[in-house]
Amino acid sequence: MINNADDIKFIKNGIGNWISENTQIIPISDDTYEIATTEIDSYGDTIYCFVKKMEDLYQIGDEGRILFKLDPGADDVDLYRTAEEIAIGAGFDFDEETCEISVTTDKDNLVQAIIKLSQLQIAISYLG
Repeated sequence: MINNADDIKFIKNGIGNWISENTQIIPISDDTYEIATTEIDSYGDTIYCFVKKMEDLYQIGDEGRILFKLDPGADDVDLYRTAEEIAIGAGFDFDEETCEISVTTDKDNLVQAIIKLSQLQIAISYLG
């Protein structure tokens, strides 16, 4: 049983290091980054988040990818409605035109928002 503070610290640091080393961040413009997270959706694909810097805030979104993957023809109205309810219930915004799930936050909450969006995408991927 692990109950030693040094073991716990070692494990926590190892988790953080592994995630950092296996997360890819690609600049796609002066103010936007594509992030390939360590998370995998129900299709076995990498979850992506996009971060756009807007003055002192950051918008984190999926560019509508998860719903496009589930229903490229946008035929399943119930799927989109359910995904919208889940996203809004989780504290995210939902753009009905682009089907993008996003949230705007400050720098202190940026990493947490990226992680929560990637987890939300995983959950929504199981609707399909």
